[in-house]
Amino acid sequence: MLGILRRVAQAAKSRPSRKKVRTPHRGLQCERLESRAMLAAVADLTAFRPVHTQLNYLLYPVAESVEEDTKQGPGIRVNGDDDNANGVRDFLDSSPLTAADRDLIRVNTSGSGTSFNLSWTGNLAVWKSDTKSAPVANGGSIVAGDTVWVEYTSDTHTVGNSATMTFVASDGIATATDRLVFHSFQSIVVAIGGNTQDPTKVGDPNLGTFTMGRTLYTKGYDAYLFAHDQIQSTGRGAAYDEVVNAVLKRNVDNVAIFGYSWGGGATYELSVGLAANASLATAGYKLQYTAYVDAIRHGSITAETRKPASTALHDNYFQRRDLLLRGSSVTGANNVNVNKTTWGSSLVHGTIDDHPTLQTLIVDKLITRLALA
Repeated sequence: MLGILRRVAQAAKSRPSRKKVRTPHRGLQCERLESRAMLAAVADLTAFRPVHTQLNYLLYPVAESVEEDTKQGPGIRVNGDDDNANGVRDFLDSSPLTAADRDLIRVNTSGSGTSFNLSWTGNLAVWKSDTKSAPVANGGSIVAGDTVWVEYTSDTHTVGNSATMTFVASDGIATATDRLVFHSFQSIVVAIGGNTQDPTKVGDPNLGTFTMGRTLYTKGYDAYLFAHDQIQSTGRGAAYDEVVNAVLKRNVDNVAIFGYSWGGGATYELSVGLAANASLATAGYKLQYTAYVDAIRHGSITAETRKPASTALHDNYFQRRDLLLRGSSVTGANNVNVNKTTWGSSLVHGTIDDHPTLQTLIVDKLITRLALA
């Protein structure tokens, strides 16, 4: 019996192994498929928000998800002013410029393929540089990777997707397409900081007024940031000039102004200066929205309690915890003492404009009052 068991054991050892042999992973097939995808035609357009003195537009590309949105997509100014002072409105001037025209919008192209085509509809002109060095032919070929500059060439505003740019890439077999829908600006936003607040330092969390201005800029508004001393007691100055130029030369009708501390007082002064300009009213100027954030009379230490001139709606946020610098109620305004709210009970003059709840309230209200297009 023992011998039989030994023979069975030896036979079992001598049998060939029945382990499964794993088939090697066919990684090369996956690599070949990926390579084919990389060779396929790809088209991509990236538009940027408008050029500004204080905001680096290159940091604010229009999100791909809203590139074809007729309100949140790329905004463009009617280029009806005369920056080079040659007596010709800029959108009628095809001569190369000696300086960049900030009313043109930058668009980057990229893609893969063997040929690339750029075309557009509506009142657009496309240039190879922001100095209008040479035109780009509508429907013509370009090189993927080129930067182009887009100009709006009419006083008549866009309607829906009337101003659309299309970029087509082809690899000889397939094509790919990307589009941008431009809307012409019909509004302008002015944000005015308080004492010592420098608009070139936008991004500092302690500069809440400029944070709100930047937020509106990223949402598609033509928003400008100003120091309080850029507004004179008469309302004249850099902010006044920008609004007047927008209304009289760029066919803008709707304006919003808001300011903090002395910027609140400057908001009042700017509104008075604009209301005194009869040409603006004739051109359709409307001050649709204003807001104070703990407003102080410009150059003083007393609360600004005068409602901005000709405003259709005024929000007035203020605090009363500080003894020296503090705002107060404004007759005819939507008055909010933030110290009586659950979110602003501890706010003082130096912190009120930086609170996210207050910023959201002003930004959201402005959006309801001021249409993008």
